[in-house]
Amino acid sequence: MRTLGLKARIGYAVGDFGLNLYWQSLLLFILFFQMDALGLSAVDAGISYLIASIWDACMDPLMGILSDRTRTRMGRYRPYILFGTVPLALSFWLCFSPPDFLLPGSLGMLVFATLTHMVLRSCYAVVAIPYSSLTAALTRDSDERASLTGWRMLLAFAGSTSVSAMLPLLAGWFGSYSPAAACVGVLAVLAHLACVAAVRELPPPARDSAAPPPGLRADLGGFLRGVLRNGPLLRLLAATVALHLSLGILMRNIPYLLKYDLGGDASLVAQTLTWFSAAGILAVPVWVWVARRWSKAIAWQAGSAMVVVGGIAFAFTPAGAFWPTLACLTLISFGHAAHAVAMWSMLPDAVDYAHWRHRRRDEAKVYGLASLIFKLALGGSAFLGGLVLDGVGYVPGATQAAATLTGFRLLAGLVPVLGVGLSVLAIAGYALTAERHGRIQQFLGRRVAAPAGREGP
Repeated sequence: MRTLGLKARIGYAVGDFGLNLYWQSLLLFILFFQMDALGLSAVDAGISYLIASIWDACMDPLMGILSDRTRTRMGRYRPYILFGTVPLALSFWLCFSPPDFLLPGSLGMLVFATLTHMVLRSCYAVVAIPYSSLTAALTRDSDERASLTGWRMLLAFAGSTSVSAMLPLLAGWFGSYSPAAACVGVLAVLAHLACVAAVRELPPPARDSAAPPPGLRADLGGFLRGVLRNGPLLRLLAATVALHLSLGILMRNIPYLLKYDLGGDASLVAQTLTWFSAAGILAVPVWVWVARRWSKAIAWQAGSAMVVVGGIAFAFTPAGAFWPTLACLTLISFGHAAHAVAMWSMLPDAVDYAHWRHRRRDEAKVYGLASLIFKLALGGSAFLGGLVLDGVGYVPGATQAAATLTGFRLLAGLVPVLGVGLSVLAIAGYALTAERHGRIQQFLGRRVAAPAGREGP
């Protein structure tokens, strides 16, 4: 087992600070920007987001396959972060920089929004999948991974907090989102360079590193067979789909809610989104403690209970009620932080489970598959969110009818309650506790040390 120092933990975590500058912008601002600045309808923007998400979802497992088969002096994952960070920043800037000759709401603007979003997602996958895979490559200890994930989530929420305040305020200051996006990109590049400099990967287990990589077809076939027999991973993926497909309908449309329901300007939007992210920062140490004190599954279930209470209260809070709405969304944000802590610390344990049961160590491919499922669910939620807005009568740039605001609250509050409940049922059977994971690691250590033909539990 490897205990990481403070420098390595913070250095690793600062990489997610950079990634969440982009990711939070995709979650909170891209649909809002496309509807209000590019003139796309809610349905067109939702379809565009779904197409980009499907493209992104296909990119993730490909990046997992590529990085798992990479062998360099820097390791398998760090080179992609180092060389991918500048193209990622440029693609982010491009997404918010429409050419002047395109008319708002036109077919050309829709094509621009979709293609630039797809380029951004491609560049994001090049950096994000290797970065996420580092969790399993930095330490083999389950509790250490929970702690490492806690640091990662703290800096991730710090990135979310920063961009939630920075992007709308800079856009208001510059009078455009384009220079604001450029500033965000520069900050993200600095964060990723710091991450690469601070961390070092563990070498693959001796037997894995000695064997040449199998052929691509055999590699993929063995991986997929292993996934279908990996109970902890399948439960985690099912919970992820149920959670993000439903909760995303609310989370993707918070800027809409703040502007049209609560009457907020850019300053209020920035302040409120920053508050939600700050609630997540405060929540992370709590959920790390719960995960280490009891289990990651219990952390997921306790956080889900908070989201359910917040969602029901939000659904029946009157339109325009600022402080009750803020309280509901803060409770949801605090509870939802448990899902991030649990998910990203459960995944590397599922990698070890497959290594134990099936003699395969597919770190990046597992993260690529999980990211595929995660992003398909988010893309589906954006599409459904667009249908919800269209169904309740949303009109971009106009004063919304009272029935529109009430209908949105009901759907955006109650649909997540159903999805979160399904995720709790999926996680209830997750049996890969820290104690069991420790026994798996002990067995893996004996397997590596044992002479050929003399392995045993």
